Amino acid sequence: MIIKIRKSFGVLLLIISVIFGAVSIGMGYGEPIVITLIMYLILGIFPLILALLIFKGKSAIKFKVSNLRSLFVNQRVRVYVLLTIITPILLNFVDSLGRNKLERLAGPGNIYFANISEGWLGYTIVFVSLITFMSFAGIFVLGWKNSKHSLRYTFIINLIFTILISVMINDDYKAINQDELIISTLGKKEKIPWSDVKHAYLKGKITSDGFKKSSGSSFKWKFEFVLKNGDTEEFGPFTYFKYNLKDSLNIKKLLADKNISLTIDQLLDEEWEYVQIDMEYEEEVKPEDFYSLFQYDPKSGQYYYIHY
Repeated sequence: MIIKIRKSFGVLLLIISVIFGAVSIGMGYGEPIVITLIMYLILGIFPLILALLIFKGKSAIKFKVSNLRSLFVNQRVRVYVLLTIITPILLNFVDSLGRNKLERLAGPGNIYFANISEGWLGYTIVFVSLITFMSFAGIFVLGWKNSKHSLRYTFIINLIFTILISVMINDDYKAINQDELIISTLGKKEKIPWSDVKHAYLKGKITSDGFKKSSGSSFKWKFEFVLKNGDTEEFGPFTYFKYNLKDSLNIKKLLADKNISLTIDQLLDEEWEYVQIDMEYEEEVKPEDFYSLFQYDPKSGQYYYIHY
C-alpha cells in the first residue's frame, strides 16, 4: 500500500515537473534569462529530482562528469527537454511572429483587422507545420543518426514547405477602415472604397469546429459586402467574445455612417440556444451588445428595423 502511494506521489511530481517546467519557460519567454532559469529550476527540475528520488532512491542524484554525455543522449531526458523547453519556446516564437505581423500591417485607423490567409493555405500551413514539428520531435528524441531516412526527409521537405507558405502569406490580411475595405492575398493588395459597396449582409449560422469525432458547434456570424460590380467580399467569422462584438458593432456603425443598407439575419430557435449558452459562460460580454447587433428586443421577442 505504501509503495503504491509512493509511486502515485512520484508520478504526480513528475507531471507537475513537466507542466510547471513548460509553463516557467513559456511565461519567461522574453524575460531575463536568469529569472527564467531560476523559475525552471524551482518549478521544473526540483520536482523532477524529488520524483527520481522516490523511484530510484539516492542513485538518482549520483553524478559523474563521465556520465554527462550519456545524460544528453538519454531519450527520456530528450523527451523532457522537448516538452518543457523546446515546445514552449516554439509556441512563443510562433505567437511573436503573429504579433509582429499584426504590428507591422495593422494601421491605427482600422476598425477591423484580421491576420488571415487564403482559406486552403491557412489550413495547409497548420497541417504542414504540425507534421514538421512531429518529425522534428522524433529526430530530436532518437537523434539524427538513429532516426530513419524517411523521418529525416519528412522533416526537411515539410520544413521547406512551411517556410515557403509562410513567405507566401506573410502579407495576407483583411481590414476595414473609414475609407475602404482592404484585402491582401498572396502579395496582391486590393483596396475597395465605400463608394463601390452597394449593400451589406450580416449572416449568422451554427458551425462545426474541429474534426468530426471531436468537433463542437458554435454560433458564428460574418459580414458580406456586395459590390456594385456584383462581386462579394466576406469579413469574419465572429464569435460571442468581447472584442468580436465590439468590432461587429463598429462595422455596423460605420455602415450607417456611410449610408450603406444592411440586411440582418434573424436567428432560428436552435441558434438562440447556442447563443444563450455562450451568454451564461462569457461573463465579460454584455448580452445587450449582441441584441443590439442583431437588432433584437428580448422583452418583446421581436426584431426591429433601423432605416439608414
